[in-house]
Amino acid sequence: MDSAPCALNLRSIGVKTNKYVTKQILAAYKLRPSGKRGNGLYAARNIFKDEEIIRVVGPSIGPKIAETLYWSYGIDVAIPVGIEKYILPINETRFINHSCEPNIGFSGAGIFVAMRDIRKGEELTYDYSICDIDNDYIIDCFCGTKSCRSRISGQDIFDENLHLAQKYKGYIPQYVLREIKRRNKKESRLFHSNGFNNRFDFFK
Repeated sequence: MDSAPCALNLRSIGVKTNKYVTKQILAAYKLRPSGKRGNGLYAARNIFKDEEIIRVVGPSIGPKIAETLYWSYGIDVAIPVGIEKYILPINETRFINHSCEPNIGFSGAGIFVAMRDIRKGEELTYDYSICDIDNDYIIDCFCGTKSCRSRISGQDIFDENLHLAQKYKGYIPQYVLREIKRRNKKESRLFHSNGFNNRFDFFK
């Protein structure tokens, strides 16, 4: 797959399309069983790097409602789209599973895109810690990849030992990038105020 064919915008080359063509023939994904993880989304065709796959659709909710849904009803599908902002998905995004070696990320809050070329039949997964930065967010991981972290948390993206910010560069939501930048500035001020030229001097 050398280059995306105009992101499959067939209208740009004069091909007439309708809802059946775009939703059935050109659909990027399909829902099917994913082993012990329940259902998952799978590539219904070859997908090109940076191609938009799906957007989160649903009502916006705050952290209190998200917590109530989880602790009272066991509903844990809310997708973060900002600091203490979530969308309760009513479309297939609620079936996207986590992986420590994901193939999709974000081009914007709630907009899933391919981080690399994806072959037909591959499961579409993203790293939950790329968007959920809640301090209390911790879940066990059973993705089974070579780099499986066993447990993921809302602080993983900030952990320099994991190098996730670099790994997912270009596919991290803006609100997460702003928080990374804010924390880096805060940490830098802390070290300078204690007489260190940089954070590495602290460990000498």
